[in-house]
Order: sequence, then structure tokens, then C-alpha cells
Amino acid sequence: MAPKKQLNPLSPEFVHDFLAHAEASNLKRTLRRMTPLSPRKVICDGRKCLNFSSNDYMGLTFHPALKETAIEWIGRYGSGSGASRLVSGTIDAYLELEHEIAEWKHSEAAIVLGSGYMANVGLIPALADRKAVIFADKLNHASLNAGCQLSGARFIRYQHNDMEHLRKMIALNADNPVKIIISDTVFSMDGDIADPEALARIAHDNDCLLYLDDAHATGVFGEHGSGLAESSSAHIIMSTFSKGMGAYGACAVCSDEMKNYLINRCGSFIYSTALPPGVCGSLYAAVKLMRTEEMAEARRRLLANVDVFRNAMHAAGLDTGGSSTQIVPVIIGSADKALRISSRLFNDGILAVAIRPPTVPVGKARIRISLNACHTTEDIAFLIEKLIAAVRAED
Repeated sequence: MAPKKQLNPLSPEFVHDFLAHAEASNLKRTLRRMTPLSPRKVICDGRKCLNFSSNDYMGLTFHPALKETAIEWIGRYGSGSGASRLVSGTIDAYLELEHEIAEWKHSEAAIVLGSGYMANVGLIPALADRKAVIFADKLNHASLNAGCQLSGARFIRYQHNDMEHLRKMIALNADNPVKIIISDTVFSMDGDIADPEALARIAHDNDCLLYLDDAHATGVFGEHGSGLAESSSAHIIMSTFSKGMGAYGACAVCSDEMKNYLINRCGSFIYSTALPPGVCGSLYAAVKLMRTEEMAEARRRLLANVDVFRNAMHAAGLDTGGSSTQIVPVIIGSADKALRISSRLFNDGILAVAIRPPTVPVGKARIRISLNACHTTEDIAFLIEKLIAAVRAED
């Protein structure tokens, strides 16, 4: 038999074959036209839908304070920042924003970066090189994995949330002088949580640096929505502002000395244009809002609705994995079945996206439900009714 032809990945033939295979396997992704109406509702491909796919967990994307402060900062500082902060300088308001973030997160210092992905692919290579070994949870976000790979460090993935396996992997590499533990706090496709305090103990006992990604916990959990990581004594905590904070961007909280180190070593900070003033204005408003009774009540309301929804799924015999957060996967199995269920929901006026490989393992395709603080009890009841009906129709 003749050997299989190796295609040039830049050739039209390669691209055509990739897309054809993805479509045949129900794994092809496409963009959909979307018009946001509120944190609850969107118009998607011409149909008005309840939105259960957004990461806008606290419903802040339409909050007047964020919009008004963004407009105010644009009026004061212009529409763009002009260059990186090391080139064009740092606006005083940005330093004030970082001070507010650090105070909110109970940390010495904070540094704002362009996005969660940019943060992880810049921060991790700043901390690790080929002499280092990284121990990373197997279900970490793709941006964490990308940062680990870019660093050139030895990259060891321990079994998901398995502290004994982590200890064994560290013991096998005890002689390595630079060891880093990296984990999400809330896992974005499964909705379960890590144990930051256990990770901190292991890091301390084994002379490891601890790096936690608090993206999906920020705004939702912790004192004043400050996340799950702050009790861990992690060396670096990365948080995003594009989810529970209703805006865009990311930050790392750390010691003053570490911040100064990152200013000199983090490529995605050094070589990227600073976030626009309007975005930073909305971040400032969101951080201020987090410490209000309005947001405390919103967090209570969100988590109560999550319990109602998850309990209904369990009562119906549906698998939600280890979810204990506002992210509730309804695990279906095959990609084609998950797509059909998502399509049924869309026809009923519900946007709930099917998550397929390679984002999740083969055989673990799911409908990823994201609840937010603006969803009403009626919204949740409607989702429960239609989702159970859609799954039953496929059985």
C-alpha cells in the first residue's frame, strides 16, 4: 500500500480536507450573528433568545455604572492608549485602577493585562524556562496550557484535582530547582472547583511557586466577589474582567516585587498596547461595584438559581459532572446528539451552545449552561422544561 500523502498545511488542499473532516464529524465551528439586548436576552441569527451561554455571570455588561464610567474616561483620556505602558507612559487613572484591584483582592500589587489568554501566555513564560518543571491540572484552560508550552519548561499534567497524583509527580522531580504548580480555580467546561488551600500547602511543602487562574470565580465567589484564590497565598493570581466583571481585560495580583519583575519580563505586557481608557473605566466601575450590597444580593440570587437548576437536572437523571458553580454542563456524549439538542433549544428560544471535542474529551460533548444574576425564576423554569424535553426527544 502506498504511504499516505503528506499535505502542506498551508496548501488549499489541506485547508479543504480539514474543514471537510470537521464538518463530517460534527466538529466544525461557525460564527453566528448576535445582537445583545440585555444580560438575559439576545437576537441570534434573527431569533430572540434567552441567553444561557454567556460568561456575563453578574449581568454587568449593561450596568449603567460601567457604561457611564467608560464614556467618562474616553472623554478624559481619548479612545485609545497609543502604545504599551512602557513606551507611552501610564495614565494616572490606570495606576489608581491597579491600586483598587489590589485592595479589593487583598494583595500588595496588581498589574492589568490585555485579556486572560494574553495574561497566561505572557506571565507563565516570564516565570518558567527550560530549567523549570510545571505541574498543571489536566483540565486547565487552553490558555494555561499554551503558556506552559511557550515557556519551554517540562510540562507535567496531573490527574484532575488529584492531590495525591500531584504530590507523586513533584516527588519524582524533587531535585529540580524551579517547580511551579498551575491550576484554574473554577474549571470552565465542567463547573467544578479546585482546592486552592490544598494546592498552597503542597506548594509550600515542596518549595513550588503557585499560579492560580481565578477567571471564572472572580465576581461570583469570595468576599465581595474577589474570587476563590485569595485565601491560598498563591504567588500569582490571574483574574479576568470579561466574565463576572462584565467588561474586558485581565490582571495579575502579586507582591510589589513580583509586579516589578513582571513589568520587566512579561512579554504580553511589554509588547502590547495598553487597554483603551474606556475599557479601563468600565473595569474601575466594576471593581467599585463589587463591594456594594447590590452585588452581594446579586451573588446570592445567582447561586440560589444555580441550585434550583442543578437539582432539577439531577432529579431528571441528567449528568452535570462535578459542577458546583454557575457553570453547569449537561453531559450528552456524542457531538452530533449535543448539536441536535442545542438546535432544539434554539428553536424554543434558548441559546445554549453544544461544547464538542477538542474542547472536551471525545464522548463527553455537552450543553454548557451558564447562569447569570439577571436570569429570573421564570427563565430558569423555562430552561429546565425545554432542556429536559430536548434530551428526552433524543433518547
